[in-house]
Amino acid sequence: MNRLRRRGRDAGMGLVAVIAVTAIMATLVIASTAIALSSLHHGKRTADWDAALAAAYAGVEEYRSNLTSDATYQRYGNPAAPFTVASGSAPLVVLPPTPNPAFGLGPDGSWATVPGSDGAARYRYEVDTAGFGSDGLIRVRSTGAVGEHTRSVVASITQDGYIRFLYWSDYELTQSMAESADCKDTNWNTAANRLKYSWEGRSDIKCVPQAFLSRDVLDGPVYTNDHLWICGTKFKGPVYSMTTKTPRYTLPEFDCDYPTFAVPGGPMVPDSKIEMPATSSELRRETRSDLPGVPRPGCLYTGPTSITFTGDGYMQVRSRWTRYTQVAGNGSTSGSNNVSRCGMPGTQPGQLGSTGGARVPVIEGSLAYVQNVPSVTTDVNYTAQTAANRTALCGASDDSANGLGYPTTNEWLLTAGTYGCAVGDVFASGVLDGRTTIVAENRLWVVGDMTYAGTDDILGLIGQTSVTVWHPLKAYNMSLFGKGNRKIEAAILSVNGTFEAQSWGHGDPIGVLHVYGSIAQKYRGRVGGDRLQGGAASGYDKNYRYDPRFETVTPPKFLRATNTAFKTGQIAEVSPAFDTAGNAH
Repeated sequence: MNRLRRRGRDAGMGLVAVIAVTAIMATLVIASTAIALSSLHHGKRTADWDAALAAAYAGVEEYRSNLTSDATYQRYGNPAAPFTVASGSAPLVVLPPTPNPAFGLGPDGSWATVPGSDGAARYRYEVDTAGFGSDGLIRVRSTGAVGEHTRSVVASITQDGYIRFLYWSDYELTQSMAESADCKDTNWNTAANRLKYSWEGRSDIKCVPQAFLSRDVLDGPVYTNDHLWICGTKFKGPVYSMTTKTPRYTLPEFDCDYPTFAVPGGPMVPDSKIEMPATSSELRRETRSDLPGVPRPGCLYTGPTSITFTGDGYMQVRSRWTRYTQVAGNGSTSGSNNVSRCGMPGTQPGQLGSTGGARVPVIEGSLAYVQNVPSVTTDVNYTAQTAANRTALCGASDDSANGLGYPTTNEWLLTAGTYGCAVGDVFASGVLDGRTTIVAENRLWVVGDMTYAGTDDILGLIGQTSVTVWHPLKAYNMSLFGKGNRKIEAAILSVNGTFEAQSWGHGDPIGVLHVYGSIAQKYRGRVGGDRLQGGAASGYDKNYRYDPRFETVTPPKFLRATNTAFKTGQIAEVSPAFDTAGNAH
């Protein structure tokens, strides 16, 4: 009997043990399941967190792509976006005519979806274009949303083009050579309506290219759409050429040394061809007072104009033909005078037409556009070019003088009409304290050193016909002012001509032409006579250095290439601008 009771108690204890073990196993299973589910949830949270940042980056890239497809896309944005309002850009942008879902706002606003995400990844962006006119810079705040997470980044987007190079040319020929009948004879590309490039089969006998010399130093990136001739030159930056010839450059003489390329493989093939616009006339619109997209118009001057920077935030401007410094209406049918910004037309002391000109502030963040005297009578700056008016304004009834002191005393001219009486020529020099651009509808003359007062100053020099370093001659083809170096700090652009030195092939060697900035020109300009294995036989030797600021900024209103691309510069994560419901933080 006792044995039976003991066995019953042992059986009960065994059942308790089984139940306990089962409970423990169940707890372990539940715990393991909970841990697994938590890991899955955590993994999804981590994946969504990362994907939200990727979506924000996708928004930046999509906006950059829109700019590259349409270089005027900076006009578009949502003027009510918080980032746009805070930057002061709201008056500068409008919603695009074709809706862009990335410009959405609020809980009911749209988002753009990341391709391939089945709608799970979204983004919207806001723009800051306040700096685009002054330095070519656009900022974008892009917000990505995935699952429960949003993340935002701010990116800087800048223009890519000829200003990204120390030296840029379309043709490695002088303008006179390119336009000669012999050169054009069998070397014209009828399909493209332009001269052929050397690598397209242009004759180097009928169209002789210009060579870089052994003492030339180019400290920065170099680009040409043509084929380079090089004699011992030192290139301290990358060199690009669209040429398909082999080898990719030519030694013009048997005794030429080989060039030195700091970046191996030069000349290299660029990613794409960069093309120069045919004219700078579009920049004239920046002096119109009636365009919503021009909130602070620049200054319009008419006829030969001298601009001398005085190093203190001001400039001395003399412009005798000018009647109105800002215009309105197509064809400039009305005008006004912004005296404090541009100076007052007239011949009284302190006015633009007086002997000393007008002292005005540097046109900060904008430009001075100097136009030819209009020939259309309805233009408010029209003045009849009668013999009497030419004599009164230029000192002669023909093109032998321009009323600004050119030609100077004892100057001997190689070409009659060098200084036109009624053309849009600029005569510029001085020390710039500010950020501005000067545009000449005809020729821009650099008549003295042009330098910066500080490290944040920036200058653009644009000539439609040429940008010319003034080098006057006296009798017997000798330099009027003797030897001396010249220094220019600027982004230089000759739209339909060259960057050159006046009378470069006459007189003894002058010195060294120092350029700190960038040079872009349609045709290859000359600054000195050839002595391939030595320095210049006349004129200037070259010392060109790139201003690295032009990698990210441009001078105000600087002319863009016809196929301008845009690139993303600095990019940084910031606090999320919106939550997943679309509410602004």
